[in-house]
Parts: sequence; C-alpha cells; structure tokens
Amino acid sequence: MLSLLVITLALYSASALLLWRQLRQPKVVPMLLWLLPATALIGHAWLVWNHLQLDHFDYFNITTSLSTVAFMVALLSLLRSGRSGGLLLRPVIYLFAAASVLLMYFSPTNWGAQVSYQHGLILHIVLSLLAYAILVMATLYAIQLLYLNYLLKHHRSSIVTQHLPPLMTVERYFFRLLTTGTVVLLIALFSGFLFLNDMFAQGQAHKTILSLVAASLYLLVVVCHGYYHMRGRLLVLTSVVASMVLTLAYFGSRFVKDVLLSA
Repeated sequence: MLSLLVITLALYSASALLLWRQLRQPKVVPMLLWLLPATALIGHAWLVWNHLQLDHFDYFNITTSLSTVAFMVALLSLLRSGRSGGLLLRPVIYLFAAASVLLMYFSPTNWGAQVSYQHGLILHIVLSLLAYAILVMATLYAIQLLYLNYLLKHHRSSIVTQHLPPLMTVERYFFRLLTTGTVVLLIALFSGFLFLNDMFAQGQAHKTILSLVAASLYLLVVVCHGYYHMRGRLLVLTSVVASMVLTLAYFGSRFVKDVLLSA
C-alpha cells in the first residue's frame, strides 16, 4: 500500500501543479487535467477502503472521516471541472486531499468511534459526510467570492479577467452548492433523530446542538437568497461562520474523543 500512497500523492501534486500552470498559461491538454486527478481519486478511494478494512470496519476515526470528506470534495470538484467557476479552488482541494490521505495512512486503525452496523446509523453517517463535503465546496466558493470582491473594490479587475472566473459565475455556483448542501444536512439531521436512540445523549449533545445551529444559519442564507433575493457580503460571511460551527460539530467533538480523551 505504500507504493499506492506514493503514486496517489504524486498524482494529486501533479494535478495541482498543472492547474496552477493552466491559470497562467492555458496550454495543458484538457484530458490530462481530468485523467490525473481521476486516477488519484481511484487510489485515494482504495487507500480509504483498505484502511477501514484493516480493522474490519469496526472504527471510524477523525483521520478516516477527514480523508473521506476530502475524497468527496475532490470528486465533486472533478465532476465540475468543465466549468470555470472552481478553477482557482481545485489545486487547493487536491493538495488538501493528498494531505488527508497521508495523515490517514500513518494513523492507527483501531481507535476512534466504534461503528455499529445499524442501517439507520450508516445512512446517517453517509448523509452527514456528504452534506459536509458539499458545504465545504460552498465555503470554498464563498472564500473565492470574497476574494473577487476584494480585487474589484481595489480596482484590480485585470487580475480577475485574466486568471479568475466571473464574479456572477462564482456567486451562482456558491448558492447552488449551499442550497444542495443545506438540504442534505437537514435530511442527515432528520435521519439522526429518526434512527438513533438519543441525539442529545451525553457525548452527543454538543455535536447535535452545533449541527442544528449551523443548519439554521445555512437555512437562513438559503431563504434570504431564494425568497427575498438577497445577496452580498453578509450572506457569504454568514455561510462561512456556519461552516466553522459545523466543523466544530463534526471534527471538534471527534478530535476531543479520538485524540484528547483517548490519550
């Protein structure tokens, strides 16, 4: 598996490098920009599967969660590769995916939360990770949106036109991803209340409360944009804050359980 890890890291790094070159000198063969990350994703998926299989899928810790989310984000980015809105984001996403799989590979397998094989719990976990991956993509678009606004306000529009996608394109993708991610997050929370015994039990209450707060903030942004046609910096910043809260809910609590309390 070490050789597969090295190949996957090399493919992710090469993909990021080629995309950065594409921003400055668009001469790279388009098929290569798709083939390299697609092959890296196959290696990434196999490494995650093998890592979980080493302990017979009994544990799902912070590193496997992070690597799974990174895989989903990279896959979503690749599926949207035909559109210019995320060109600036994809190199960062691929390097993040490489770092996550490296961290997972060198972490132990038999630690973290023990997984119960209840269908409801598995569904809740999958929906939660998918929602987080989509909302991470939306957050990256939000950061890019803030950056584009900064460039325009400081009269650096030449940089925008030469290397970055149009502002309206990024904004449109941002709200689409945010709406989709919010819907999946609400379904994930509903599945938790439906299938789990007590979402507010000891050790779960803070995660549930933070997730509900994040979902409420996301929903507020979606409603303000969809029904009241609001837009602008305030909505974007609110979504970023919601993502920080959701990250605390997903990975903050898992870090405390898997790392601090198990030390």
